[in-house]
Amino acid sequence: MTRKTLKDLTFGDNFMFSAVMMDPEVCKQLLELILNIEIERVVVDKEKSFVYNSEYHGVRFDVYAADENGTHFDVEIQMNVKQDLPKRSRYYHSQIDMDLLSPGLDYNHLPDTFVIFICDFDPIGLGK
Repeated sequence: MTRKTLKDLTFGDNFMFSAVMMDPEVCKQLLELILNIEIERVVVDKEKSFVYNSEYHGVRFDVYAADENGTHFDVEIQMNVKQDLPKRSRYYHSQIDMDLLSPGLDYNHLPDTFVIFICDFDPIGLGK
């Protein structure tokens, strides 16, 4: 495998994507652009992992952020064609929810969450 030099990396390379998105202002601006919402501020975690039990499939989020209202965002860069994105999104949402709902709390306490895949291909076949 050929290693790329720093000057050869693009936004689509996981290292560069994570490095750029670690800047809270850049992350906030990208989220605002994608979701067409205003966000006051975000706190960003790079490559946040959720592994609840070694016998089960865990997740590692590329960029995990939360805003001032408690809304949580997982932003993933996806450069290889994958057909499993809808189910992967569902699974990622469930893992986030497990982390955000304490025992005994009603489901109404779950905050809003977004799982965003930035793809360099048309993930749902709409010719875009």
